[in-house]
Amino acid sequence: MSRPILHLGFACEGSLVCRYRCCQNPNCRCADPEQRHGPYWQLSWKRSGRTISRLLPADDAALYQEWIANRRSLEQILDEMRDLSHHAAQQILATRGSPLHGRDRPRLRGA
Repeated sequence: MSRPILHLGFACEGSLVCRYRCCQNPNCRCADPEQRHGPYWQLSWKRSGRTISRLLPADDAALYQEWIANRRSLEQILDEMRDLSHHAAQQILATRGSPLHGRDRPRLRGA
């Protein structure tokens, strides 16, 4: 099983990427792909169906990496709890003579 839920800290939606950029100045060192400006840390997430992105300082990016990992751990724990609850419900209802009917449907993320 994943890390215990009691040991999880803050959780954050979104993803974090490290970017290097070219300023389009032909006289700048970044014209060489190996010498682009950066690294720049970018956090992106969805709000009301729209993607929002923010540039972060490296110190903040380290925090967000931890918080995003915490969210993924929490999602894994919830998935395990759902599966365990589903199997327990099947057994409990079967002992009462009223098993679950119908086929299993896959869960849709974000629905």
